[in-house]
Amino acid sequence: MKQRTPAYIFIPLTLLTIVLAFTMVTPVDVVPEEGFRGMVNNLVVHLSHVLKQGIVWAVLAISLVMLMIINALNKVVESHNFKKLSAEEQSEYLEESKIGYFKRLISSSYKQQTAEEEEAMILDHGFDGITELDNSLPQWWLSLFYFGVVFCITYILSYSFTSFAHSDAEYEEEMAYLDEKFDAWSKANDIDITGAINKANDPAVVADGKKLFDQNCTQCHLDGGRGGIGPNLTDGYWVNHEEDSLFKNIYHIIYDGSPKNPQMRAFGQRKELSGLAIEKIAAYVYHINQAEAELSKDDGAAEPQGDLVEDWKRK
Repeated sequence: MKQRTPAYIFIPLTLLTIVLAFTMVTPVDVVPEEGFRGMVNNLVVHLSHVLKQGIVWAVLAISLVMLMIINALNKVVESHNFKKLSAEEQSEYLEESKIGYFKRLISSSYKQQTAEEEEAMILDHGFDGITELDNSLPQWWLSLFYFGVVFCITYILSYSFTSFAHSDAEYEEEMAYLDEKFDAWSKANDIDITGAINKANDPAVVADGKKLFDQNCTQCHLDGGRGGIGPNLTDGYWVNHEEDSLFKNIYHIIYDGSPKNPQMRAFGQRKELSGLAIEKIAAYVYHINQAEAELSKDDGAAEPQGDLVEDWKRK
């Protein structure tokens, strides 16, 4: 007769499994962090969010009552089976019960059978001198197996009937959260022309500026700033001279619009673009005007418009 798992072991483990199952299916408005510390932090955030749900405590209370009933039934079954043992077997069982659960669990992983016990476990289908023992599976193995079964069922049900583990949906939610967070940060840390810095030497800023330019400016200036309805941005001619420096002049025109051309609207004043976004576009326009080759009519670019500004010519 085997010793049963004590209540102080299987009840807390079962309740913990229920809580972990809830963490799998409960959505949390948080962006996961990377690394081991991030994993621990994410688990703590999930657990704190789960434990705030009333339904979780209701399920835990019901489960606790059911587990206590199961434990009482196990005691009845254990007492009934104990009475069926011989006096010697009862004595052995009582002696074994005095050993702590964890000590028995550890010893079971390396304890070997006696010759008599091994003889009794030999299965009757040996071949060529090789025999098979009918060993009981280790408790740690059975525990992992049962946990795996419960986890598998929980995972399949969660994946099938909830939004859990759908990577495409999680990606979209995370990106939406990051965009919202960035927009909030941009509004709190936005700049105007006094705080604008020329970052045309930063490839990452220029790349971001190109994306914004392609989204907002190519309708008039076409790709690469070669000019169409709007002027060619790669040559040394400029329609507006509102600032002393070329970069600040570009920023000014994008933010406030062109006083000489109403089609060039004020992206900053109209709140269509933030000051930070305009800074990136201005850096990109400065880059194509100063660092890239000038595009002429032979290249499919627009003819020069405005005045040639000597101080702003590419060096």
